[in-house]
Amino acid sequence: MLNSIKLTVIPLLLVGTIFLGACSAPTVNPAPPAGQTPAQDVAEPADQPVSQPQAGENPVSGASVTDNATTVAEQPQLSPPSRVDVIYFHVNQRCVTCLCFEQHINYVIDTYFQDAIDSGKLTYRVLNIQKEENVDIARKYRAVGSQLFINVIVNGIDNIEDIQSIWSWKCPSDPKQFERKVRIIIEQSLEEVS
Repeated sequence: MLNSIKLTVIPLLLVGTIFLGACSAPTVNPAPPAGQTPAQDVAEPADQPVSQPQAGENPVSGASVTDNATTVAEQPQLSPPSRVDVIYFHVNQRCVTCLCFEQHINYVIDTYFQDAIDSGKLTYRVLNIQKEENVDIARKYRAVGSQLFINVIVNGIDNIEDIQSIWSWKCPSDPKQFERKVRIIIEQSLEEVS
């Protein structure tokens, strides 16, 4: 029982100490623009009385605490913008089909979706899963090789789809059909965030 209490109290004390230490750290004023005097040079003269906040007043603004009180429910909640992320993953060793995928996905994005890219409704990346900087995102998508993923993000929630069917879209032998299918799946995904 005592060990259980220790395991609960010690982390709480540690978090509280870190929080209080961060809150009480001295603030650093940025340097003023050229030609202006630093704030400490313009401070009130020492012989002027400094007003103390009255009970119930905000010490910063002096306004009544009840005047500024807002509950979390009253504050407007901003949800992250909805968008579609298209990611083509590959490995170091690449076959003709994998190279075809990348070439024709690039063409479809550049030709049909530049407006969506410019507006932020669509992002597109080609990532090598064997590079250190891509390990975390490859893990998030569970990418293991040459794969196309479409992630429809609505209200900050990922809806990741592994488009395994690209392997049957005959990229090397019928690139126009491949491009048409990639275009359709991206258009359908964009409709979900419009």
